[in-house]
Amino acid sequence: MPVISESLSVWDIAHRWAGYDPSVFRLKLPMLVKDYARILFNEILEGHLFCGTLIQAKRPSVSNADASYYIRSHLDDVYMCVWGKRYKKKLLKWATISRYDFEEWCGRYSVPLPEFWFPTGWNRDFDWPELGPRALWAYHIEPDEPGGVAYGFDLLSADNEDAEEKPATGEDIHNLRHNQLTKLIVHQMAPLFWKEFPERTISDMARDEILLKYSGAANYGESAIIKWLSEVAPPNIKGKRGRPKKKPDTGTD
Repeated sequence: MPVISESLSVWDIAHRWAGYDPSVFRLKLPMLVKDYARILFNEILEGHLFCGTLIQAKRPSVSNADASYYIRSHLDDVYMCVWGKRYKKKLLKWATISRYDFEEWCGRYSVPLPEFWFPTGWNRDFDWPELGPRALWAYHIEPDEPGGVAYGFDLLSADNEDAEEKPATGEDIHNLRHNQLTKLIVHQMAPLFWKEFPERTISDMARDEILLKYSGAANYGESAIIKWLSEVAPPNIKGKRGRPKKKPDTGTD
């Protein structure tokens, strides 16, 4: 069964890519697992592949930040892995890579996407319902009897969504529904993107992979994202139309 996790450790990737179960105990790592681990750590070390738990940034000597998240704290073990001298299991399990960053890295080197994480035939680019999947709208209802369970779905329609939403503050942001929080993040990110790309249309912005990924808007329909973006778009952009879709050729003049 393919893995659909948004991130995996180098330990998991190297084993699954080589066709081995990462949960099975082995006295020695198979050679192909070692090779994949060496490749991944070399790319992380060179800054060609982003690893969220081994970042390239330099940690100040006096800092509250956890040193284990900085690659400079693990250089000896990283080099030992890259040179094929030693494979520290704890480090291989600590280093995690997101599906997005892995896919981008594979594309850069024209590496075929491995089936265990990118199964052929699976449609990963489908459009979610405009207000998100139903699972995100479930809310708790206190059952009448101990040990029972009850729930409902607080699904707003697109027409009355804005009427019921209120601007979020630091005190109530944790009480926001999923779509409200996503909309808030889009409202905060989009102006920064437009500052860097002032000519980008609303439609183009609604398809920006970085915006969709880090705001969580990828789980929503394009019409909802365009609506959120139009509320914060610069005045000179609001009147612009996106690139029109090509009409099918009917063969008539």
